[in-house]
Order: sequence, then structure tokens, then C-alpha cells
Amino acid sequence: MATKKSSGKKKGSAPARRRAAPRERAPALPDPGGDAPLGELSRDALSVFLYAALLPEETRALVKELGLSVPGFRTEGLSDVERSDVLADEIRARPATRTHVLDALRKAFGAPPLTLTPLDARAADDLLTTGASDHGVTLALWRVLADPAADVRARAGPLLDELVKEYYGPLPDAEGRGAAKAQPREEGPDLAARIAVLEKELAEARARIESGRKKAEEQRDKLQEWLKEARARAAQAVDEAARAREAMEAAQRARERAEHDLAAARATDAAAEAQRARAAARELEARAAALEAKLARQEERERELEAALREARARAGADRSPAAQAATPAEADEPEEAPASWLMPVYTREFYDSLEGWDRRVQRAAFKQANLLAQDHRHPSLRALPLEGLPGYYRVRVATDVRLLYRRGERQNTIEVLSLIDREDLDRYVRQAKTRA
Repeated sequence: MATKKSSGKKKGSAPARRRAAPRERAPALPDPGGDAPLGELSRDALSVFLYAALLPEETRALVKELGLSVPGFRTEGLSDVERSDVLADEIRARPATRTHVLDALRKAFGAPPLTLTPLDARAADDLLTTGASDHGVTLALWRVLADPAADVRARAGPLLDELVKEYYGPLPDAEGRGAAKAQPREEGPDLAARIAVLEKELAEARARIESGRKKAEEQRDKLQEWLKEARARAAQAVDEAARAREAMEAAQRARERAEHDLAAARATDAAAEAQRARAAARELEARAAALEAKLARQEERERELEAALREARARAGADRSPAAQAATPAEADEPEEAPASWLMPVYTREFYDSLEGWDRRVQRAAFKQANLLAQDHRHPSLRALPLEGLPGYYRVRVATDVRLLYRRGERQNTIEVLSLIDREDLDRYVRQAKTRA
């Protein structure tokens, strides 16, 4: 905010307040380094700015430096316009990456013009109009030469000297310029030849300018054509996305209807199935009750028979003669001769641990098969088979999916009852046994 000069009066005096006219805040100056919020531009606007400001090798280097890529396309095969699009998308998504582009601009152009001069809207329009015109240099020189300040007008001298060198050839040195001023103007063939040379150079300069203008117009036409195609592809993509969204919503509605119908069908089937299950459960409960009653009767009958057997043995012992009674202890101590194929079962700790988790029916069947194995290991109901992968190990069928594992003991006429296991766990048991071994 600009401050007014001191008037020599006190700050609170009325005349001083009357003379103090309000001043508008001066427009802020831009960053001298040229930092600009490029992310505010639209995708097309930012892309065309990068396309016009940077050379192809510069956009290629920026894409590589930022590690950008387009799925399905090789980065080296992208055109300059496509690389500009990729950079524009990256800057809009991550505004901090604009620093890479600004570094490239500073390296190419130094700094933006008029950074020390505040711009209002009208001045900005004039600057853009001048820069976009084919006669930008002429308009800029015209404005500087028309300035009322002499030091400002003098700033046009170096640029005019450069234009003279470009169009008319190098300037003569100071001595030559002085001599030329002192000499009278030449007339005749030399002057005509000089004019012809200058006209030729002017025609060539105009031809170069016209050629540059045509190239600029061709480039602008190509860019406009590309923008039209890009907008057409974008519109087509939007239409396809809308159709895909409608198809997805229709499929979602169809799936919801199918799920509703399936739920209704399952509810009906579930009710019927539940009714059948309840009927089957009642039937099974009745059968279980009948079997339990039958088992209780059999157990009672077994106890009665055992009691009768004990009573019969007691009566038989009372009826025997003293001689027979004297011989009884010796005969009682004599064990019954075991069959030649009988083996002593050795129940291992592993076997007792493996019984946990099985119901009592399977446990009883395991002990039954172990006793039968001790009596005759070749009994056909055992179905004893070697255990693959472990020599000397065998398996015996206890139930449909249950096996009893055993092996011949180290002592003669003994077997080691090892484990009660599910048939699906046999391979795991073999691997663990090999690891333990």
C-alpha cells in the first residue's frame, strides 16, 4: 500500500484529512522466477501451452524425468501432442510437478517479460494480443518509441540494431559511420546497386516471414484438427461410458431380481426341508429310544446271566470232592495253551492319545480289531495292508474312513498298536514318521 508524503501538519488535523485522497491498491507483481498455477488451466489449455512453449526433446525429457507412461503404449512412441497431454494430466493431478516445466521454461527463455510491471485486465489483453500477432515485434517497438520518456524510447535501440544486422548486414564501425556522414551522398550505379541489394534482402526477409507465417498457420490448423479429434474421442468415450453404466445398472437390477427369486425359492424349499428334517428327527429319536431300551434290557439280561454263572460256579465248587478240590489249584494255575498265531498287543502312548476325539463306538471297534489282530493277523475281516512309504508298518480297517496303524514289535510274538487315524491323514502320518526317524 502506497503511503502519502508528510504534510507538516499533525496527523489528526482536518485539512490533512481533506487532502488525503484514497488510493487504489497497486496490482501485485508476479514471481520473478515465473512460478504460475498451471494446474488451474483446463486439460486442453495446459496441453496446448506446453506444446507451444516446449520443444519435442524437452517434453520427452520431462516425461522421462517424471516417470510418466500411458498404459498400452511405449513412451518413446508417443507424439509431441500426446506427451503434452500426459504432462498436462500429471500437473493437474499433482500441481507440485509444475516446477519441472517451469525449470525448462526458465532454461529456454530466462524469465517471463514484464515481471516488474503490474498488469491489469486491459494490459494483459494487450500483451496477449501483441504476443499472438505476426507483427508482435513491430507493435512492441511502436509502443516503446511512442513512450514520452526518453530513457524508455532509448531501450528500442539495441533491438533495432539487431534487426539491422539481420536484414541489412553488420553495421559499419564508428569511424566508417563518421566517414559516411561526412561524405556526400553517392549517386549513380552504386546507389542503384545498393538499393537493388536491399530490395532483394527485403524480399527474402518477407519471404521468410511469409514462410514462417504459413508454417505457423499449418501448425495451428493441425493442432485445431487434433483438438477436434481429441474432443470427438472424448465425447465418444463419454457416450460409451454412459452406455456401459446403463448396462451395468440393468445387470444389477437383473441380479437383484434373480437373488430375490432365489431367496423366495430357497425359503419355500427350506420350509419343506425343515419339515422333513423334523419328521426324520422324530423318527430317529424314536428309534434311538427303542435301541436304548433294547440295550438296557440286554445289559440287564447280561447281569442276570453273570449272576447265574457265578451262582452255578459256587454250587459246582461246593459239590466237588476233596481230592478234586486239592487238584484244583494246580489246574487253575495252568494257563490255557494259546494258538501258535497269537501275538501279544502292546498299546502305545501314541495310541491312547489318538483315541481322543473319536466317539465311543469307534473306540470300541478299535480295541476289537486290536484283539482280533492279536489272535490272527491274517483274519480276512481285518484287511491288513502294508503302509506305503514306511516299511514294517501296517494298517487295519476299523470303519469306512478310519484305520488302525500297527507294526511288529521288537520282541518276538508282539505287535505295537500305534495310532487310530482318519484315512485322509495317512500321507501326513507317513511324512511325520519319516521326519521323526
